Amino acid sequence: MDSLQMRIDHTTVPVGTVQVWWLGGAGFAFKTAAGQVWLVDPYLTDSVERLFGFKRMCPPPLRPDEVRCDVVVCTHDHADHLDADTLPAIARNNPNCVFAGPASCVKGFRTLGFAPGRLVELPVSGTTRIAGVTVDTVNSDHGDAAPDAVTPLFDFGGVRVLHSGDSSLCPVRFKPLYDLRPDLLLPCINGNFGNMNHIDAAQMAQQAKPHTVIPHHFWLFVEHGGDPAGFLYACKHFCPGVTAKILKPGEGFHCPGRN
Repeated sequence: MDSLQMRIDHTTVPVGTVQVWWLGGAGFAFKTAAGQVWLVDPYLTDSVERLFGFKRMCPPPLRPDEVRCDVVVCTHDHADHLDADTLPAIARNNPNCVFAGPASCVKGFRTLGFAPGRLVELPVSGTTRIAGVTVDTVNSDHGDAAPDAVTPLFDFGGVRVLHSGDSSLCPVRFKPLYDLRPDLLLPCINGNFGNMNHIDAAQMAQQAKPHTVIPHHFWLFVEHGGDPAGFLYACKHFCPGVTAKILKPGEGFHCPGRN
């Protein structure tokens, strides 16, 4: 039986599109037309149960030692986003992989022993170029425990993907990213720990106006919550012109750009 990593390896991505896979939680993998593989917030172990007692409810679709990728982005330094058990295996097996995130994440990468030359610090508000990809970031609102958490928008060869990170709904903060006309929106919907719930996320889709929206951050831990069925219903009300999709962990989606 083929693995998710084998599917990623063997997927050819046409120009003007990007292939997306949900890794569970807030994690996603992206493959570009140039053949690059990017991971955002990959949580592929049970480290949060060991550290905090939150039991993982869905197995990861990928083992850390299977991963082959070029860039890893962590939106903030919480353990289910910057996974201290996942990232070292990725770093060890992908010697050219770059690790990016806000200052708190860069500190975490250094604690894990990653070489300074492999690290990119993302500003809480600004634009960064990584491996030919433009990453625009704004400061999320994820509370005092993650003051420099970021919400990134990736321009993968003209396909713009907006990942909410962990955040409440912040229309004013998010507007610079909305103005970049995202094609795909990936909002959190867990509704706990200061994050958007399913209604907030549907309102974000209404404001951002992507052609497709795929929610994340639900059903990973019982404590997180999340209502994907309610999200689909809310999208019909708030943004009927946007295609709302629910992925299962490991499932892919082929995303075209609009330009």
